[in-house]
Formats: sequence, structure tokens, C-alpha cells
Amino acid sequence: MNGNGPVNGAEPVVRPGAKIIPLMVSAPGSSDPEAMRAAVAQVVRHLVIEKVPAERRSPLFDQAKDRLDEAGWGLDELVAAAEEGPAQERLFRALGA
Repeated sequence: MNGNGPVNGAEPVVRPGAKIIPLMVSAPGSSDPEAMRAAVAQVVRHLVIEKVPAERRSPLFDQAKDRLDEAGWGLDELVAAAEEGPAQERLFRALGA
């Protein structure tokens, strides 16, 4: 290794007790990016347009809601992201969805 990561596809050396920090964290059950995007869009609509009854919510609804909490977007930004378009795409990118 040259200090910049693995060389020629070699595995990185990890010292015992070293803390590994992932570059991107995916919520459990969110391996389907399209399903997570749909859940995020559903949560945004739930918050700013019309309440989504519990029985109609995506299985990823709570995970998407948690991601939105972490994003810290304001109400005006969420209103803009409630419909398909550039604001919604910016939200998806910000959430890694």
C-alpha cells in the first residue's frame, strides 16, 4: 500500500481494533433505491400535502421519515420536493436515495 488505499486490487490492511467508517450508510431494507425514493416521496407528501393512512404507507415509510429528519430540510424545501422535478431530485441526492 502507498497510504492512498489498496494497490492493484489488493485488500486493505485493517489493524485489530480499528474502527471502520462506511462512506455511505444504507438503511436496512433499502437495497432497492426505487422503493426508497418512492417512500421518501410518500413521506414528503404526507408531511406537506395530505396525510397517508398507516395501512397505505410503504414498508420503508419510517426509514424514509428518519432520513428526512436527518436531512434537516425546511418546510418550503419539502413543499417544492413534494412533486417530481428538480427539487425532488435534489432531495433524493441529499438523502443518498
